[in-house]
Amino acid sequence: MKRVSVSLVVAGFIAIVSVPSPARADSLFVPWLGANTGNQNVSGVVDFGVSVGTMIDGVIGVDLDFGYSPDFFGNGLNSYVLTTMGNVTVGIPFDRGHAAGIRPYLTGGIGLIRASIDSPRFGLSVGNNDVGVNVGGGVMGFFGEHVGVRGDLRYLRSLEDDNSTNPFNQFDLARLHYWRTSFGVVLR
Repeated sequence: MKRVSVSLVVAGFIAIVSVPSPARADSLFVPWLGANTGNQNVSGVVDFGVSVGTMIDGVIGVDLDFGYSPDFFGNGLNSYVLTTMGNVTVGIPFDRGHAAGIRPYLTGGIGLIRASIDSPRFGLSVGNNDVGVNVGGGVMGFFGEHVGVRGDLRYLRSLEDDNSTNPFNQFDLARLHYWRTSFGVVLR
């Protein structure tokens, strides 16, 4: 009888432990500030934006990333680059899902890169809306259940080659590519 009781207790313990916990999703809101590098035409290095998304158990997720780089080309021109990307993110949740800790990740996606240049001096203006991609990664560090920081490095590149009507020959808007380093506050 004692043997049956011990077996039932062990079997019950194994059954309770092996029941999968319900999957939990994190909703993330990340306002960020960044810097652009890696292209000979990048003069305005400031970049800012926001990412909103979700991750399931801190492992896989999706997000929308919006970025704005004012005075991107510099040189006395009114210029900017605007990015809107949909991304898939894969992470390693060392933070146990909903606690303090770190979470490294890789991300990549596709979206829109809008580059615009306006020269008030010469009365010329051009803007391109191109399909673009981004790949990168980073790390999120959480101080507690709801607040953390994120460091991110991404390579952004336009995929189209429609530069035939660009009056600014020195700026290749159709083959735009650059690196963006950003730091932000993570709210979940």
